[in-house]
Amino acid sequence: MSLCKATLFVALAAALLTPLAWAADSRDPILPVRMCAEWEPADGTLIRWPLGIPSALVVELASDDILYVLVETSSQEGQARSTFSGWGIDPAQVEFIYADTYSHWTRDWGPHSVFDGDGIFGITDPYFDGYPWVGGCYMDGGRVEIPDTDRSGHGRGWEEDDAVNGVLATELTCPLHELPAYCTGGNIMADGQGIAFSTRRMVNENAPLWSEAEFREQAELFLGVTNYHFLDDPEMNGIQHIDCYAKILDEETILVKEVYSGHPEYDCIERLVDQFAVLTNCYGRPYNIVRIYCGTYSQNRVAAYTNSLILNQKVLVPLFDISSDDDALQTYADAMPGYEVLGFHYGDWYYYDALHCRTMGIFDRHMLRILHRRLDAQIPQQGSYEITALIDDRSEAGLVNEELLLYWQVSGDPTWSTELLTPVGVDSFAAHIPWQPVGTTLAYYISAADNSGRMETLPRTAPAGFYEFTVTDNPGWVPDLEPELQLDLSPTVGARAFDLYLVLDSPAPVSVDVLDLSGRRIRRLTSGILTAGGHRLRWDGHDAEGALCPGGLYLIRAANPRGVVTKRCLRLR
Repeated sequence: MSLCKATLFVALAAALLTPLAWAADSRDPILPVRMCAEWEPADGTLIRWPLGIPSALVVELASDDILYVLVETSSQEGQARSTFSGWGIDPAQVEFIYADTYSHWTRDWGPHSVFDGDGIFGITDPYFDGYPWVGGCYMDGGRVEIPDTDRSGHGRGWEEDDAVNGVLATELTCPLHELPAYCTGGNIMADGQGIAFSTRRMVNENAPLWSEAEFREQAELFLGVTNYHFLDDPEMNGIQHIDCYAKILDEETILVKEVYSGHPEYDCIERLVDQFAVLTNCYGRPYNIVRIYCGTYSQNRVAAYTNSLILNQKVLVPLFDISSDDDALQTYADAMPGYEVLGFHYGDWYYYDALHCRTMGIFDRHMLRILHRRLDAQIPQQGSYEITALIDDRSEAGLVNEELLLYWQVSGDPTWSTELLTPVGVDSFAAHIPWQPVGTTLAYYISAADNSGRMETLPRTAPAGFYEFTVTDNPGWVPDLEPELQLDLSPTVGARAFDLYLVLDSPAPVSVDVLDLSGRRIRRLTSGILTAGGHRLRWDGHDAEGALCPGGLYLIRAANPRGVVTKRCLRLR
């Protein structure tokens, strides 16, 4: 652990030992700030009692993750406990938090989870004062101006919801960063890397407080949004929340609503698609735009399938008991390989408010996060294919070096090969897929673990989800005429040790592994940059844990950026 990380770990530990220390720590965050994306590792989901979601959804939310439930009184907690018990929910999966609430829309007034410049998890808390109902887009491109709904409160009202984040910051023992602006949760979607999307309604709602330029500055200071896209209001008349029209599925993919051509908002939604189409993602590529058809369920009201929740390796989708439900679930499954896609019927979903609006993720403050710019779909042939990744352990427990792995295979092969990811910078790692012939399609994913016990892959659903690229012809590339890597093995049949003699004609990074016949790595004999010349290694017949391997055939594989050499050996019983 580095000195700076050790210092941070001590500070974090001290904070956890004094849970009330953050209660009074309402402050501007240390820059730069990073707002979490919805698909990042989460501890669980925030909902409110009395419920505004179906029982099946509550059960699912508590099945693998923590269910954070806002209640006002001990009587409400008792009611909730009794109800949850009747539904078979494990009480250990539920945490009750006491706070007055006016509505069940935890997404809209709940916490924006951020990490500050020191890596400390916190809550950014914007103003919340209800839902101005305004005019937006018409088929002819014109706009209608409807005055905002009266914000004056009468008795109990939105001020209760507005105060919840302060309670949560105390309960979660984290700092509260008070954003002096409106930033309703249903009208912002972020990629975790500085890009965010809202409708123009976000700018208009803040107009009494800030100009657009000033609001952008506030969003950068408190949310880390450096590239904020404000899209035309897509709704003819309503709250103009983006989550009922689009959803960002990962850094490079956006799901957008599709309606029948005669719908009054058809042209409005297609203009929204056109606006997404000219934008580039955080990796400099156009977005992959996926359309999801939203059928009608009452007159011109259409299903709000984009109003879904990504929770770790699940996607929870509102269903409307109409013919397009099944196709909507299939659209998600096709767009998000490996995710468990689950649908929830409920008679009280609205076209402008559904599952996403009534749930809010509580993210893992000690998350293990992997970032990687996936390779282009087609890569010209070369000596090897470098895969780089940022791996950040917010636990500060330290990464498990031997578990930082690149898994790769020729698409369709039954087994995965592995390469060790080695450091190339601060929190940055790289590994190489060896040379492959033109026309080969390769699949790969990244895996990591830290000493807190967390394990993650990228994509998060690997190996069911993975990245792919195809090797194409590269007339400008000339391969080496002489192989750089030579491997001799003696004996090839034996009961004890096997000696390896490795020869390189120039310094190069090399890994030498013992594999079983399925391709699973049994032991790594060496990994790193070796000098030119001969190198003698030995496998003593033991695995990585020190246990003696059973008799049978094994593979000794040496790999470097220019190729792979594999030898077989038979270990006698």
